[in-house]
Amino acid sequence: MPQSGSEESAARTVYREVSQAARVNFQFHNSPTPNKYLIETMGGAVAIFDYDHDGWPDIFFVNGAALKNPQADGQTLDKSAPEFWNRLFRNNHDGTFTDVTLPAGVRGTGYGMAVATGDYNNDRYTDLLVTNYGNCVLYRNNGDGTFTDVTRQAGLKTDGWNMSAGFFDYDNDGYLDLFITRCL
Repeated sequence: MPQSGSEESAARTVYREVSQAARVNFQFHNSPTPNKYLIETMGGAVAIFDYDHDGWPDIFFVNGAALKNPQADGQTLDKSAPEFWNRLFRNNHDGTFTDVTLPAGVRGTGYGMAVATGDYNNDRYTDLLVTNYGNCVLYRNNGDGTFTDVTRQAGLKTDGWNMSAGFFDYDNDGYLDLFITRCL
């Protein structure tokens, strides 16, 4: 019996592991402790978006942070070691990517949970919001390959366990609004 177009296409789909060849070297680090804190069980997020406005999708990964054992409630989480940095990979247009985390200014703070993308200031460049266990960070895309942390200037004050977020135009005024979910 002949297969329909979608069944035939699905039968031919083959996936291959290409992260090493594409030079996307990222591994989420959850900093496991003997106390088995709940945030250790949560994975990071990923956003695929065109941050440099060149028509090619780039990749942003959200990462964890170093936990102490015991980790006191409200104690700052350590993201200073490179294995805990969030990562931004620029698409090289040839099947490979370059890690541009440091020059872009997005290594992050806190134990990352999620990421939302949107052009909140209507300048045609996609901005980033990273939710964390702790404060969220709003990065304004400067349009030159860099981002600026504008969390305070935007009046965004969060704490606790910020789980996810999304940009949308709630009041239909042409400017994106922000919805953040929080646990605890």
